Amino acid sequence: MKLLNKTSLIIITVALFIFFLGGIIFYKIIQTMIIKRVDRELLVQRQNIEDELKHFQQLKNAFLITENKILIKQIEAGTHIDEVFKDTILFDQKEKLFSPYRLLRFHTIIDGKNFKISVFRSMLEAENLIEQIVVAMTLMLVTFILAMFFLNRYFFRKIWDDFFYSINKVQHYNLRDDPNLNLPKSEVEEFEMLNQVFDKLTDRIHKDYLSLKEFTENASHEIQTPLSIMRAKIELLLQYPGYSEKQVALISALNEAVNRLSNLNKVLILLTRIENNQFPEISTVRLKERIEYHLENFQEIIAARNITLEVDLEAKTEINVNTALADILIINLIKNAIRHNFDSGELAVRLTKNTLEISNTGPEPDIPAEQLFNRFVRTKNASESLGLGLSLVKKICDLYHFNISYQYEENRHKVLVEFAPGQTAGRRLLKS
Repeated sequence: MKLLNKTSLIIITVALFIFFLGGIIFYKIIQTMIIKRVDRELLVQRQNIEDELKHFQQLKNAFLITENKILIKQIEAGTHIDEVFKDTILFDQKEKLFSPYRLLRFHTIIDGKNFKISVFRSMLEAENLIEQIVVAMTLMLVTFILAMFFLNRYFFRKIWDDFFYSINKVQHYNLRDDPNLNLPKSEVEEFEMLNQVFDKLTDRIHKDYLSLKEFTENASHEIQTPLSIMRAKIELLLQYPGYSEKQVALISALNEAVNRLSNLNKVLILLTRIENNQFPEISTVRLKERIEYHLENFQEIIAARNITLEVDLEAKTEINVNTALADILIINLIKNAIRHNFDSGELAVRLTKNTLEISNTGPEPDIPAEQLFNRFVRTKNASESLGLGLSLVKKICDLYHFNISYQYEENRHKVLVEFAPGQTAGRRLLKS
């Protein structure tokens, strides 16, 4: 949940809770004030009733209807009735319903006779007034909450504009295009502190990037040089006569180890360069031409192992990538399909507008499918492999946001590369 939505939800929840409790308290206060006012009016009317009844002659029982309903009833002498205020209801013959009333009951003595007097004051108008007040307060509450919600979102966006700008800059930060974020000054102290942290962090990242790039370039040159010298010396050794078969085998094993080390160094440096996005050059690659070219180079190996080759290539399929990396991806996929195939097996290469699928017969892998793209992972029947081919393919796919998957079914290995939208034919990849 976004921060803006979360804060708005918290504010509305707290406001609803406060106004709910406040509404109940306000209702009770209004109700109490109205009841006290009615009780005071009833007390005044009591005094008026007692004054008026003194002029009645031969009063026994009576039921008067004035502004209020008044019930007068003679009771036994000596009977005392305390003054009582209470809520009650009476049936309204005109409206045909029960209505709320406030009752004042007391007794008085007139001409030596004891009377119980009940005065009923209608509370219907008061209840209607309270209802109107509640409705008005509810409308005010809804209006206030909505206004607070939209005002909060408006001012939140204004206040947090610097923050979101900084986040957007960091999200689109690219070391090669602009090593500096160039974040603007913010009036909010906390946001300014955050910008300073971002600036320091990106500056450190840029320095590390330059150091790693320099190391990669130096390593590529410095390590390959002594390896080339070692390879040349070994070849010279092999030219001297008089070696026994055992000595020749040892020198050949040493030469193979040097070649393996050289290849390993090249692949690791290549992986590092891909991870650091050091292949910025983008061009339109016609996959059909590149696949046919590399299959031609592997033709002798395919023929030597008597592998049946099936090719189905879409002629118009193009992707916008670095040409060298496209070749590396194709070469490693084909090489992997040949290495893990049976002699007299099958190899199929299918290219559509959005996918490249390479499948081959072969033994079931002895490692989990999800580990095949990890570095230095290789099956037992491919001990001569460096275990970096599919890892290299996966890095290239990640760089260009391709989706790569592997399946083994019906004694066939299948690697499927799905090209990202916007990188297939007819579309251009934005340089980043």
